[in-house]
Amino acid sequence: MGFYESLLKWKSHIYDDFLINPKVVKYSIISAMTIFFSAIIIGYIVAQFDPDGYNIVDNYISDMGSFNHTPLPYFLDYGAMITSILLIPAIFYMEYKLAPNPIEVGEFPRMRYRLSSLGSFSMFTGFFGFFMVGLFSEDRTTSLGLHLVFSYIVFGGLVFSSIFYGLLILFYKTEIPQLLGLYMIIFPFLTALLMVLYFSPFFEWIMLFSLLIWIVPVFRIFLKNLN
Repeated sequence: MGFYESLLKWKSHIYDDFLINPKVVKYSIISAMTIFFSAIIIGYIVAQFDPDGYNIVDNYISDMGSFNHTPLPYFLDYGAMITSILLIPAIFYMEYKLAPNPIEVGEFPRMRYRLSSLGSFSMFTGFFGFFMVGLFSEDRTTSLGLHLVFSYIVFGGLVFSSIFYGLLILFYKTEIPQLLGLYMIIFPFLTALLMVLYFSPFFEWIMLFSLLIWIVPVFRIFLKNLN
C-alpha cells in the first residue's frame, strides 16, 4: 500500500468513522454543553462563598479560576479544558455539514468552502485558546501573561468564526436560519468592539453571552437532525 492510499485509509478511519460519525458528534455536543454550563453555574455559585463575593459587574469570567476570587477555582479550569477537547468532533461536523461534498451536490461553490474552512479554523483556534485558559489560569499564569494572551485568542477566534460561518449561512442554503446567520455577523463583533473600547468584566460577560446565543442553537439544530 502506497503513502497516498495509507492517508486515504487513515482519513476513513479517523475522519469518517470517528470525527463526523453522528453518534460520536451527538455525545460530543451533549457532553461538552453539559460540562460547560455546569462548570459556569457551579463555579459561579461556589464563588459566592468568597469573602468578597462574585458578580458579573465586578469580576471577569477568569476570576472563577483563581483562589483570589473563589474558594474552589477548579470548576472553570477543568471545565474549559474538558469542553474544548469534547467539542473537536462537533467542530469537524459543523464544517462538514455547512460545506457538503461537491460530488453529492453536483457543484463546487468555492467561496462556500473557503468560508467553511475559515470558520472551522477560527473555531478551533478559539477553543484551543479556551483549553489554554484553563491550563494557564489566573493562578498559574506566567510572567509572559499567557492567561491574558489566550483569553484574547478565545474570544478572537470565536468572533471570527461567528463572522465566517454567519456569512456562509446568510448567503448559502443551510439547515440554519438566515436570521441567525445575520446575528452571527453583527452582534458578536459589536460586543467584541465594546470589550476593546470599554475593557470591563461586564462587557466580557456580554461577549460570552453573545457567542452562546448562536453556538447553542446551531449545535441544537445539528442534534435535532442527528436524532
